[in-house]
Amino acid sequence: MTKEKIDELFAKEEKAGEQKVNIIRLSAIAAFFADEMFNYYFLGAVEPGIHLRTVWTLVVWEAFAFGAWRHVNLKGAYARWMKYASTGVDVLFLTFIIIALEANSGPLISLYYLLIAQSALRYSRRAIFAVTGLSAAGYAAVWWFSFGNSRIHPVSTYAAVIHVLAMLVMGVIVGYVVRKMRGLVLKFADSLVKRELAENALLRYVSHQVARQILDSPDGGAIMREGRRTHVAILFSDIRGFTPMSESMDPEALLKLLNAYFRRMVDIVFKHNGTLDKFVGDALIVVFNDPFDQPDAEKRAVTCAAEMQKEIALFNKEQEAAGGKTLGVGIGVHCGQVIAGNVGSESRMDYTVMGDTVNFTARLQGKAPAGAVYVSSAVKEKTQADFSYRSLGQMEFKGYSLPAEIHELN
Repeated sequence: MTKEKIDELFAKEEKAGEQKVNIIRLSAIAAFFADEMFNYYFLGAVEPGIHLRTVWTLVVWEAFAFGAWRHVNLKGAYARWMKYASTGVDVLFLTFIIIALEANSGPLISLYYLLIAQSALRYSRRAIFAVTGLSAAGYAAVWWFSFGNSRIHPVSTYAAVIHVLAMLVMGVIVGYVVRKMRGLVLKFADSLVKRELAENALLRYVSHQVARQILDSPDGGAIMREGRRTHVAILFSDIRGFTPMSESMDPEALLKLLNAYFRRMVDIVFKHNGTLDKFVGDALIVVFNDPFDQPDAEKRAVTCAAEMQKEIALFNKEQEAAGGKTLGVGIGVHCGQVIAGNVGSESRMDYTVMGDTVNFTARLQGKAPAGAVYVSSAVKEKTQADFSYRSLGQMEFKGYSLPAEIHELN
């Protein structure tokens, strides 16, 4: 995640935090005002002069609170300097209130601590340190104005120093907690970005479902990186007569045709949770039973091949209707042992399968005419309960000394 995006993320959180602070401020001052009126009119616990000063201070403070709430919460207008301004105003009014009530050692002092704790909602250590310093200065002012006032008992220097130190320590602790929270958010965001990048890379080979399964597995993406010997079913498809067709077509038209064809084929491959090995020119290589076990891998491969041929027929009808080129595709399906994993360099690696099974499947699809699906005896044995085949007898294959029996999917 870029620095700009990170700053944007926390700027939004700061604004949301400031909106919460505005609501808390409005509610707290209203409650403070109600308490003051109750103490004065019902309990008679406050002197008229002190009451008047307190009421006017609360009215002005609430007016500021309403203005801040209207500007930020309703209109949505926010600049990052506002958190410092509102912090300074809150400390200033709280200090005036405490001095006006001559409550230098009363419970109102705890409100300085609440201001420090509340500032964590802004997700800004600078704002926390600002309110911490201002709160300590505000309390120092309260302590200073208590001297020379015969109506109250001044707080001892020892107690005042303890309060100031406690506020500073609290500010450091809250700032540390916010720093850790920001760090966790950054780690989480970085993890999401890395997961998204990994999933995008995996989507080159597998469906969304399989990609998520790989990333959610204990081994994570390592399962695609590590080499392994495994049993798979392999599907090879190839366009017949592609070379002469490509020589007669405009390059842009050829790429458009291939992309339209491959897009539909890959959708079918992923529908059956096949792993896309690679495109080799006009050929498509698909693997089943890797990277995760698929007990019905051969059935999936044959089903996928049959559906691909149906989709190609539909594709050709659309091409004919539009006056475009049609395609004839031969498909071969075989199964056996392969070595699977990522091959390449540190800067570029690609998933692939290697071995005699791969080579034979390539030879097998080379025998299949357009529109046909040829399978090996091994595939036929594992899928004959699900599909109907026609035996083509023994066939010779280049690079193999013995012929092999081949079957065509009906």
